[in-house]
Amino acid sequence: MAAGRVRCRPAVLRAGAILDALADARGRALSPAQLAAAAGGIPRASAVNVCAALHERGLVRPVDGGFALGPGLLRLAQSYLDALDPVHAFREQVSRLGDREETLQLATLDGTDVVYLAVHEGPVLIRLISRAGARLPVTCTALGKAMLADLDDAGIRELLAHRQPFEARTPWSITSLDALLANVRDARSVGHAVHDQETAEGIVCVAAAVPGLPADGRPFAVSSSLLKSQATPERVAAVAALIKGVVRRMSGAA
Repeated sequence: MAAGRVRCRPAVLRAGAILDALADARGRALSPAQLAAAAGGIPRASAVNVCAALHERGLVRPVDGGFALGPGLLRLAQSYLDALDPVHAFREQVSRLGDREETLQLATLDGTDVVYLAVHEGPVLIRLISRAGARLPVTCTALGKAMLADLDDAGIRELLAHRQPFEARTPWSITSLDALLANVRDARSVGHAVHDQETAEGIVCVAAAVPGLPADGRPFAVSSSLLKSQATPERVAAVAALIKGVVRRMSGAA
């Protein structure tokens, strides 16, 4: 039995590498040769065999002589999200907001990336990339700053040491650690974080971390986005108050 597990491990790792490569392709099909290279230089025939097995489970699909991600991943992703208590708590709390216009997003931290887990769209839609599964650098998002605020400055420096200089998504993106730390200190002081056009021009975002989660657990945060033209100090304060109410009630329900 143990020998069988050892033999299976390389195939599982190859399958994981192939799925990662297809995810990075963002919907574009990759050829067997491209997948073989992405999986660490395995033989092309092995890449085809792994994809054939993944296709049987609906995890990949053949497209134009290559392969792309398959619909079976949706079931797995939904099962993963359903198992996260904060996702349940978020959906429950936003369902109680009624007809408010705000779009709210729930995210967590994966390494140095913010990963969106759930989105509640208000009636006034702002076109964002905050769909479930999307990733952004922790350094240029209000969500990231809100979650970093639970770390001390030394912990933040250690976490982000390998990402300097930070990626600039817009001309307003923070690219230095000192500037980021100043933003995070502000977030600690007022209980919420803000990014001002740091991920997309014309968009301001306000976020607060979900309090009361286990110290050894992953952080979660909730945010809402505004058009820059609407982001008056009064409006930002009102959205911050709304989000703080949501995360406080989530903490009690999670």
